[in-house]
Amino acid sequence: MKPLNLDNSPCSPISSNCVIWQGPNIPCIKLCTGDTISDVINALAKELCNIMDLLDVNGYDLSCFDLVGCKPQNIQELIQFLIDRICAIETVDAGLVASSIVTTKSATADTLVTVAPCFVVGTTTVMTVTEYAIAIGNSICGLIIQINALNSQVTNLDIRVTALEAVPTPTFTLPSFPIGCNIDSLISGVTYDIDVILEEYINNVWCLYYATTGSSNDLINAISAQCIIGTDFTKVNPAATYNMQYPTFIDPATTVADILNNMWIILCDFYNSITVTVTGATTNTIETTVTGGPAFVVSAKILDTGWVDLEGFDFYTGAETDSIRPRVRRIGNTLHFKGQAMIPIDNAGVPLLWQYSTIPPIDTYYLSTTIGPATLGPSSVQLDARGFVAFNNGLSVIPTTVMANTETIDDIYLKTDVIGFRRVQVDAAPVTSTILTTVATISISDNKTLKIQLLKNQEQNIFSGGAAWNTSHLNYVISHVRAGDNVPDFANNNTNVNSNTGAGTIGLDLEYSTTNFYPFSCNANDEQQVGGFIFILDGLMAYIDPCTTDIPTPIICP
Repeated sequence: MKPLNLDNSPCSPISSNCVIWQGPNIPCIKLCTGDTISDVINALAKELCNIMDLLDVNGYDLSCFDLVGCKPQNIQELIQFLIDRICAIETVDAGLVASSIVTTKSATADTLVTVAPCFVVGTTTVMTVTEYAIAIGNSICGLIIQINALNSQVTNLDIRVTALEAVPTPTFTLPSFPIGCNIDSLISGVTYDIDVILEEYINNVWCLYYATTGSSNDLINAISAQCIIGTDFTKVNPAATYNMQYPTFIDPATTVADILNNMWIILCDFYNSITVTVTGATTNTIETTVTGGPAFVVSAKILDTGWVDLEGFDFYTGAETDSIRPRVRRIGNTLHFKGQAMIPIDNAGVPLLWQYSTIPPIDTYYLSTTIGPATLGPSSVQLDARGFVAFNNGLSVIPTTVMANTETIDDIYLKTDVIGFRRVQVDAAPVTSTILTTVATISISDNKTLKIQLLKNQEQNIFSGGAAWNTSHLNYVISHVRAGDNVPDFANNNTNVNSNTGAGTIGLDLEYSTTNFYPFSCNANDEQQVGGFIFILDGLMAYIDPCTTDIPTPIICP
């Protein structure tokens, strides 16, 4: 729209589309703050036209009044005519109305007339003269109020438009800034307008860059064409993948930068693989060494811990006793055991020190007449009524230098039908001795505990109680002796238990010594009476959980 003041000097021409209504929202004409003046004036003009149509006298049907030549010509004459008619109706005799003698209004006031379309309610198109007059009066009053409000708003808009027309024409300055790098011919550090920078960058930088690198789809296709990924094996170290060998290798590669990074790694890997260096690794089983090249020679040495003392046998004392101490050796993930495991004799609640020597002859357990195992203090044993004796108070006997605390044995390993024995003195002078014997199973459990399982444990199954203890034939080799009883002499000529000159049913004779006696009573099938019994560990083996990959303190064999 061309501004009306386009040629009015000294005013600056401004389009009404550029002027904003900053007044309040006017819901009745759907006018909002922020609308242009064009929208505001258009809304007001439409509303004014609607009002003009409502005020047109020709739009009202006055045929019921039987007017011939004195029809009202404008809205004021129409309102005055209606007022006069209403006043005439109001002059009806008030006395007649009050006394209810006359119960109906004049025929003129109650006459039904057809109303204009804007007064139709639902399907009702007629009203009495009185109702019609009142409705028209109310509508006229409403229109007058609306006209006054619109006049006020038009005046307000006129003031605002005048103020806006007086504002100087705005001017715009293109932003500029110093560039941080050279852009073709533009020099770093110099300030340029933004349009100059944009034109130089698009025409002389971006277009050349786009032509060189290709489109975005070209770059995406190039990325997807990668044929070496992180799980492929390297050339430098064929046993390792690119992800393992090169921590900076990006997998998956999703950008051009990723691809360039990986390409350099792969290129260097191929370049360095031309002069490969082969080195040996130390594992939980072997130590490897590499010599020569390019014809490399790989050799290996066994890697193990050597023999290490088991824990729970600190009551062993003396050099010769130490030489037979129970020990373990780890080679790879295999444990080997050897030595004599002595069940400690109780000495006032703690283990009796055991010293064994041939020169001079010493055996502190040989002279003891105590049969109860030590169950208190360090290096004691833990007893179980089912026939178990657990060394080291039932704790692990494997040192942490052989197996870490987090490592476990993968199963329970047994050495069955082992003969345990105890040396005892059978004469007044300590020169004559014999041994007491028992039959047991040695076990090393998955939690690294070493146990002796007496025969009574096998004699009693899950269905029976202790009544079957000491009843199996293996009790012939288990000592059940009483203090003061004579010691048998199997080699005596009068003894025919082992062989006999006669045939058939022969009475068995066993000669007993007249000078040798048992110094104490002992049932070697009772865990409470096997203190001082020795069990040979040689041959017992166990395997560590296969997930274990290291030896805490390996010793490299020469």
